[in-house]
Amino acid sequence: MSICEKQKLKKKRTGKYAIVPVLYLISGIMLVAGNVLPSAAFLFYIGIILASYLILQGYITRINMYCFLTPYFLMLAISIWNNVFPYFLGIVLAVLIGDLFARVLYRALISCDEKSYRFIVMPAFFFAFDFIFQNIPTIGFIHMIPVLSPLSTHTFIIKAATVFGGRVVLLLVTLLLSAAANMLCDIKSIRISGIVVTICALLILTPNLMDLSADTEVLKEVSVAIIQGSYAPPSGNMDYEDFINQKFQYYMSLAESVDADIIVFPETELGIYDTENKVDQAFRNNIIDASKRLGDLTLFTVTEGNSVTKSKDERFISALLLNDGKIEGISRKRNLVPLSETRDYSKGKDYDVYETRFGKIGVSICYDMNANTVERLKNNGAQMILAPFNDSGFDFIYHNIHRYFPVMKAAECAVPIVVANEDGISQIIDGNGRIIAELGYGEKGSITQNIEVMNAKSLYLLFGRYIEWILFLAIANIATISCLGVFHLRKPV
Repeated sequence: MSICEKQKLKKKRTGKYAIVPVLYLISGIMLVAGNVLPSAAFLFYIGIILASYLILQGYITRINMYCFLTPYFLMLAISIWNNVFPYFLGIVLAVLIGDLFARVLYRALISCDEKSYRFIVMPAFFFAFDFIFQNIPTIGFIHMIPVLSPLSTHTFIIKAATVFGGRVVLLLVTLLLSAAANMLCDIKSIRISGIVVTICALLILTPNLMDLSADTEVLKEVSVAIIQGSYAPPSGNMDYEDFINQKFQYYMSLAESVDADIIVFPETELGIYDTENKVDQAFRNNIIDASKRLGDLTLFTVTEGNSVTKSKDERFISALLLNDGKIEGISRKRNLVPLSETRDYSKGKDYDVYETRFGKIGVSICYDMNANTVERLKNNGAQMILAPFNDSGFDFIYHNIHRYFPVMKAAECAVPIVVANEDGISQIIDGNGRIIAELGYGEKGSITQNIEVMNAKSLYLLFGRYIEWILFLAIANIATISCLGVFHLRKPV
């Protein structure tokens, strides 16, 4: 081959490999777009197929993996972490954690000796990634958003989560797509890939043929209402008491025409609850009078504290559940936003369920939904979850991906969830994870909807969560053995 021909071949290869990182970046952007925009959820699936195709074609480098994961971590940094962590720590986290997981994915791919089974690696990576950040409390404070939001927009996929849980469904969906990409790459692998596609499709579709609610007695039908609105004070020179009173009146004006058995206000301070009952009488009277005026059950969020000790250990973000003016229960937020809330408040430790004439009620406050609060309340007998949220201060990106949590939790735990968010997105979700009413980002007002209260069994809580642990431990063992094998092969003799 002449020098000229070699140069042409080198230019051709250089151009070919230069475009690969761009394609990985595009696939990563598709994943983000599918997570952020419910109407663009289909891009999530295309992004998975494209990334899988590139991997199976052998374009595996650390740079390529970093390009694939970067859009996701930058999304977290711009829309979430910069609002939680100080200064530019969010961007630093995005760069460092993105690089860490790009290296992990790269190592996992090159350690897969049998290339015909390489299509399994990325689905296993996504599953393990989501499982770790949702089940290990010591790193849960980072607030990773699962790559699951697009799945919550499809009813048949949500139905599968009622049995297997969201993480296993994510594994099944990505494995199905990756196996399909494997068939496109190598027609010889159609047998193995076809079997995988068929099994995944059957596991996803089978729960849709099951109707466990048909054998479950509906105890009663209850009307629930959610209030959504963001109060802006008319001036910055308002003292604290006037600010709280005017904000309280603002929310009451949004609820004045509401007629429902249960009314849920968002997670915004609507008063003070002093355990010594010395400095909160005016606030307490406002809430009690409002509860009597609205009737039946109402849920308000307040700051709870002790005016005598003034100790942080006795200061909580709490939700008061009132029945016609009488306090039925006090739920304290168990999972606080790092730095901003952990600096001033203590964590709640109780998971009490309140017996009411409308059923057994549990309360989950905002970030409680991201943890295992709903599972624990369901195990304690909850037939309905009231969930005041406050996503204000974040942009529409966060709102659209954060709406995933109550949808998936309702499906997994077979319990209706009533979400009232300060400036969106508020939802009324039935026990199958179906959104039956919703107020969008930035909207204000109220919505009322009837929901059925029943003692539905959660197959996920019965055995689905154990399947998650078995799969995670299996993936962790295989990954450990593969990494040790790679290290052994590279170890000098």
